[in-house]
Amino acid sequence: MSHSWPATPDDLHSAGAAGVSPTVSDPIVDEVRAIRDAYAKSLGYDPSAIVADLRSRQAQHPELLVSLSANPVDK
Repeated sequence: MSHSWPATPDDLHSAGAAGVSPTVSDPIVDEVRAIRDAYAKSLGYDPSAIVADLRSRQAQHPELLVSLSANPVDK
């Protein structure tokens, strides 16, 4: 018996494998993706420009960074 799985890219997605339609969209996910795309588009989809912009924003607002302890907390 010949099996050609995965037959489509949707077959690689867990929803596709479970038989749930991968075309079901979540409005929050759609909004986040649209914002992400607009941001990347504003920088010409250039990964170097995106990293430089994010580092610049990070430097402007160091109070927003999370600093993790080097020593894990004992439970």
